[in-house]
Amino acid sequence: MNEIKSEEFNEQLAFMNENLSSVSVGKIIKGTVISLNEKEAYINIGYKSDGYLPKEEVVKDSNTQLSDLLKVGDEIEVKVINRNNEDGYVVLSRTEIERDEALKQIKSIYENKETITAVIKEAVNGGLISSYRGVRVFIPASHIELFHVNNMEHYIGKEVEINIIEFSQDRKGTRIVGSRRELLKKEKEKKEELAWETLKEGDKVTGEVKRLTNFGAFVDVNGVDGLLHVSEISWGKVNKPGDVLKVGHKVEAVILSLDKENKKLSLSIKALTENPWTGIEEKYPVGNIVLGKVVRFAAFGAFVELEPGVDGLVHISQISNKRIANPSEVLEINQMVKAKILEVNRETKRISLSIREIEEV
Repeated sequence: MNEIKSEEFNEQLAFMNENLSSVSVGKIIKGTVISLNEKEAYINIGYKSDGYLPKEEVVKDSNTQLSDLLKVGDEIEVKVINRNNEDGYVVLSRTEIERDEALKQIKSIYENKETITAVIKEAVNGGLISSYRGVRVFIPASHIELFHVNNMEHYIGKEVEINIIEFSQDRKGTRIVGSRRELLKKEKEKKEELAWETLKEGDKVTGEVKRLTNFGAFVDVNGVDGLLHVSEISWGKVNKPGDVLKVGHKVEAVILSLDKENKKLSLSIKALTENPWTGIEEKYPVGNIVLGKVVRFAAFGAFVELEPGVDGLVHISQISNKRIANPSEVLEINQMVKAKILEVNRETKRISLSIREIEEV
């Protein structure tokens, strides 16, 4: 028996001596869990000191119980991150092993041009910080969407599919950069291809306002950019699209024309309603009194809106019984006025009005 015990002791001593030199920072070793609580576990690593494994080096989620992951007697692989802490233990980590494995996987994904799904953790100056298996992946602001993003905080907590466009390792650390642009481009191209196959002239469609310019608005219709010219927004006068439309708003419109070859789509909101000049003579009989709003001045008179898209002209000579040099002497913009209908011409889209004739009655 003594000989057997002596052999076991010698084997253990030899094992410990072998590990004395092998327990170095960065080394991956095997050990057995000898005790644990909810804050840490202690590992027999065959060394003169036991290993100390803090919970945060096993799992980052504070809600996860350490006892759900480890049991006394479990043999596990760990990485040395400190050879001798203030209590004399070797500090160990499992998350660093997982990080090393994740880095290897990300490098392989980068080399093979594959994709990963990362979780956005925070918004920083110039982009977003995402995490993949605990590894930090930076996504530049210009690679988040195909358009400029104003509110990057909106992405925090979301999962996004990305390509790895940069992977570099040196003494200073590891730099990993991700991008959604190529994936979004391919997705957009697929949507566009399907849209061009299904859209037809005269269709009533729903789209989202993406951009505003002085001459109109660009509206996304099933992945296709359609131009809604300022003149097609309303039958009434619209000075600039931003007065009536906002980016992100959903709008209904009619397809006026489409050119599949050159990928051009023209839209109209006003085409959804009847042309207000249709049946104008019946709606505004000559000789009747009408109420309207002064909308603009010219040297020769004032224009009065009778309904959106229909303005009548009060010539300067028909504004007042007094002699005036400018319509603004007696009228104000947005002022409601009554006027007599003198003439209606559907072909030329002209209605002549008189305020003076009402004053004479």
